[in-house]
Amino acid sequence: MEYQENETPLWLHALKFGIIYAAAIIILDLVFLIAGVNRGEHPLIDSVVLLTSSVTTLFLGMKIRRDQQVNGFSKYSEVLKTALFIGVMASIILAAWKFIFYKFINPEELLKEIETAKKAILEMDYFDEDKKMEIIGAMKDKNSAESKISGQLFGVNFYVLIVSLIIAIFVQKRNPEDTYKSLDM
Repeated sequence: MEYQENETPLWLHALKFGIIYAAAIIILDLVFLIAGVNRGEHPLIDSVVLLTSSVTTLFLGMKIRRDQQVNGFSKYSEVLKTALFIGVMASIILAAWKFIFYKFINPEELLKEIETAKKAILEMDYFDEDKKMEIIGAMKDKNSAESKISGQLFGVNFYVLIVSLIIAIFVQKRNPEDTYKSLDM
């Protein structure tokens, strides 16, 4: 597919929208930090901000990229590739942010998150007490800053993949001439 001369390279376009996406999550972290509130205690606010920021930045990133292409047409795969690159850029930025956040800005936040998770497990009715203690014991190994960072990398990319698969359906715009060319014999 031909591209216009003034088109931004994909990696630069993805970086710009990845920064916007990551900025929304970083601002949410800072608001909770300044307010002195544990982020895990307000999952609804967390989910709404995450969903809104991801859908908005991915949709705009895909649409703007599509509109930069010749005549504004783009296949599903090209739109999806753009969204996944945005997700990769955002996850790298957010992983770096989480490292800085847990190591230097607010190291006790990790302990708060572990305590919130322990409380949630102890309040569950699914398991007996021995199983609950076994789960809590296993959590100690998996709740380091490094595991949170790797979780950030993979979690954001998985989330972006799911959201992108849906949004790309609405953003794609096939060139009618290309569609009918395949039908001509």
